[in-house]
Amino acid sequence: MTATIVTTVSVLFDGSTVTDISSRVEGLTINYGRARVIDEFGAGFASITVDDRDNFITPGHSDSTMGNTQLIGRQVRISTRVTGGSDSYDTYLFRGFIQDVDYLPGTDHQSAKTILKCVDGFELLARAKFESENFSEQLSSLRVTAVLDLASVNYPDESTPNDRTINEGSTTCIAATGVSSDALDYLQVVARTENGRFLINHAGAASSTNFGGVATFFGQNTAPTVSGLTISDASSFSTGDIQAEDLQLEYGSELLYNAYSYTPGTGSLQTGEEAASIVKYGRRTLSKTTLSNASSTNAAGIYFIGLYKEPLLRVSSATVQVDMATTVNAEKILHLNVQSALDLSILPPGSSATLAGEYIVEGVQYTITPRDMATNQSKITAIYQTSAADTTGYWILGDPSLGAFSVTLAPGG
Repeated sequence: MTATIVTTVSVLFDGSTVTDISSRVEGLTINYGRARVIDEFGAGFASITVDDRDNFITPGHSDSTMGNTQLIGRQVRISTRVTGGSDSYDTYLFRGFIQDVDYLPGTDHQSAKTILKCVDGFELLARAKFESENFSEQLSSLRVTAVLDLASVNYPDESTPNDRTINEGSTTCIAATGVSSDALDYLQVVARTENGRFLINHAGAASSTNFGGVATFFGQNTAPTVSGLTISDASSFSTGDIQAEDLQLEYGSELLYNAYSYTPGTGSLQTGEEAASIVKYGRRTLSKTTLSNASSTNAAGIYFIGLYKEPLLRVSSATVQVDMATTVNAEKILHLNVQSALDLSILPPGSSATLAGEYIVEGVQYTITPRDMATNQSKITAIYQTSAADTTGYWILGDPSLGAFSVTLAPGG
């Protein structure tokens, strides 16, 4: 039996009152995270197409019901509930702010639409700046917290501390004085230093969710959220698996590096190369700036090209038709978020050997359209960008503690 999923879209038009506009939504898309481990985490986006034939939300129009209110900067919430599921609360897929509004009147005025273009909290961090701040030598996780706590940043507001999930880091950021920067730019450098992840994560934990998980930082060698899901192609589908609509694999230059040029927070430029790989594929250099010392920075470069000096066949994304899964599986799928672990398997045509492995979700995309606008029953296509859990670990050569492999090598970034 396929799942019945209800999607709720709400807007806080006056800044505090939650207005449910779900029955007017003709479709929406959500996109957050990144495509692969070498990419930067950017802002998450949502685009919501609203039926506006009755002038409900015609932007800036004097007699529009809601269009004449403030729209830009108002909070938007998108959540789902699986009918008959076990969650106590709706699962939030997106929480952000209206950044732009487009109005499409239609030539016959019978197809008028308003499109709400929304962005997550990265937009607030991108606008926040700090000047002449001093930081002590501290772990990367403490540096993230210190930046978020600054009066000029204050994100999320300390009145909602559950909106932060800061995993303990294992890389030390050097002391710094007189630092001036955009908050987001600086936090992204901290994440690169840790070889970790910093993002605005709206999918929440793999359980019943509230508004939590808005600001998330994962340190290196942080264990992923185990989803217990196996997604398979039709040829390797087993009982209990979720059948993929599509599995994309990549082999080539997307993750092929054989030289590094890393600028540490203190000391000289650190460089290195893998000569044999350069002979075969030509020089492919990764450049990076860190906030750690020269020794840690150089060790990170050595390990990175050790992982990526040869091309490997990797599953880069999995597409799932969520509403076609069972009720139990649909609920689990909607809990997937960046840092969730799942097993993926595919049997190549003409082969008898199934390719299978554990993967980590790096990015999430949803396309949601109504099956029934009267009940808000939804058709949901989910695309999860992935990285291989067994090749994205990080450790520091020669360090008695950080040089030991963790049980889960999931957190490469």
